[in-house]
Amino acid sequence: MFDKVKEIISKYTEAESITEDLSLTQDLMLTSLDVVSMVGEFEDVFDIEIVDEEIMQMKTVGDIIEYLNKKGIE
Repeated sequence: MFDKVKEIISKYTEAESITEDLSLTQDLMLTSLDVVSMVGEFEDVFDIEIVDEEIMQMKTVGDIIEYLNKKGIE
């Protein structure tokens, strides 16, 4: 699952390496529009719905991984 998450994130950033501790906005330089688009892809790929309040709590790549794990995605 981490590889799929990295694949999706890499479409929105020019960072060469994506690790769980990277900040979405500071380290990966994602805009709020990038994050919204990326979340839409996560919803489609993993067949889940992510509400706005949950998106606001996702600050790092690790937060995304943790959220997907809580949703039962491996």
